[in-house]
Parts: sequence; C-alpha cells; structure tokens
Amino acid sequence: MSLSPLTYLYRAYLGFVLLFIALPMIVVLAASVSPTTRVTFEFWTWTTDWFAQLWTSRWLDPFVLSAKIAAIVAVVTGVLATLAAYAVAYEKVPGHDAIMSFLLSPLAVPQIVKGVAIVLFFSSAGLYQYLGTPGLVLGHVVLTLPFAVRMIATAMYNFDKNLDRAARILGANRWQRIYHVLLPLIKPGIFSGMTFAFILSFNDVPLALFLVRPGETTLPITVINYYEYGLDPVLAAVNVASLLFLLAVIFLFERIGGFTAQIHGGSK
Repeated sequence: MSLSPLTYLYRAYLGFVLLFIALPMIVVLAASVSPTTRVTFEFWTWTTDWFAQLWTSRWLDPFVLSAKIAAIVAVVTGVLATLAAYAVAYEKVPGHDAIMSFLLSPLAVPQIVKGVAIVLFFSSAGLYQYLGTPGLVLGHVVLTLPFAVRMIATAMYNFDKNLDRAARILGANRWQRIYHVLLPLIKPGIFSGMTFAFILSFNDVPLALFLVRPGETTLPITVINYYEYGLDPVLAAVNVASLLFLLAVIFLFERIGGFTAQIHGGSK
C-alpha cells in the first residue's frame, strides 16, 4: 500500500525535529572525544583521554554532592507531594482548589528570586551557617514540589474509587486501602514526580548560584566556574557523563515505578 504525500511530509518533518533536538548532543559527544579543542568528526582520531580526567576530586566531589542532594530531594519531594496530592486530589479537603493553587504558586516565581529569598530567610533567621547542602535541599524541594504535586495529583484524579470502595466492603481499613490499593496504582505518578525532581535538582544552576558555599559546590556550578580557564573538551566529557548518569537514573526509576504509564495515561 502506497503512502500519501502527506505521510511522507509528516515523516520528513518528524525526522527534522528529531535531528534538530539531537544535533547539539551529537556535537557535544564529538567534542568530548576530539583530540584537541577543535571539534572533529574524524572518528579514527577520537580519544577517551578527556574522560579519564573526570576521575579526580575536582569533578568527582561535585558529582557526588549533586547526586546526593538530588537523591534526597527526590525522596523528600516524593513524600511531601504524595501527602499533598492525597489531601487535595483524593480527599478533596475544604478549599482544595486554593491549596492546589498555593502549592503550584512557586512556578510563577523566577528561580533566581527563589534563591535570593531563601538566602534572605536563612540570614534573617540566624541560620546562615546552614547554607550549602541544607539550603540546596530546601531550595530544590521548593523548586520541584509543584511539578511532583501536579503529576501525582493527576494519578490521584484518575484513580478509580470503586476499587477503594470494594476494599472497604471487604473489611480493609484506611491504611490497608492506601498501602495495598491506592499506592500501587498511583506508583507511576509518584515515580514520575521523583524522577523529574531528581533531574531538576541535579541540573539546577540559578538556585545553586546563591546557595552553594566553599567546599560544597555542585557539578553545574563547578562547570560554570571552569569556564574561567577557557573551553576545552573536558567540559564536553562532563556533559556526556552527566547525561549518561541521568539516563541510567531514568531507566532505574522507570524499572521500579513504570512512570511511562503515567506519561501515556494509564497504569502499569
């Protein structure tokens, strides 16, 4: 069966979009294995020497700190967002619309403003010494909570309450119904929110600019500081390594939570 000209046009357009999205990453990948600062696509000259430089404390320490903060933020955000979504989307407490608007309100505030506000809060409260990891965790939770609440609330809205009613008729109490019925069915929404929180925290720059302190510098800020010495393929290697790490995290979260079911609508 022959395809219509419109189908060919659609496929060509889709291919162009995919190429446009992938092209920057292709260039970065080529830069990370080029033997000099000049990007080359002569693959027979490529080298992995730049990746060997990543196994030093200059890059490993910021990477470990960023991963640790992102993991903490993902867990804290997942718990808080699940509790908030349960109250707003499932139980629908009085004023749930206003509460949801309040929970989503940080989206309307630029991240730089959030960073300044958190610094001022710690300073005025006499907690300036807690800037660094505690401040970054707090700032990133504020940053990621609205996204996670929205994703988990969507899963709550799509939950069939007839299942909860059936469990109650069979004698299950509230906690048994939540643990054995509700949580397994909204797991894709929870893990999609946690994955989003992890990625946002790991890659954050605007908040980290205000909240890091000497000795506790995240990987994105280390990359920015490295620009002072000029551009070289090490930065490209850092970006490629970070991308591979995040892809591994996404794959792990997907295997545990099946969040693609949440994206496509439905349950796994």
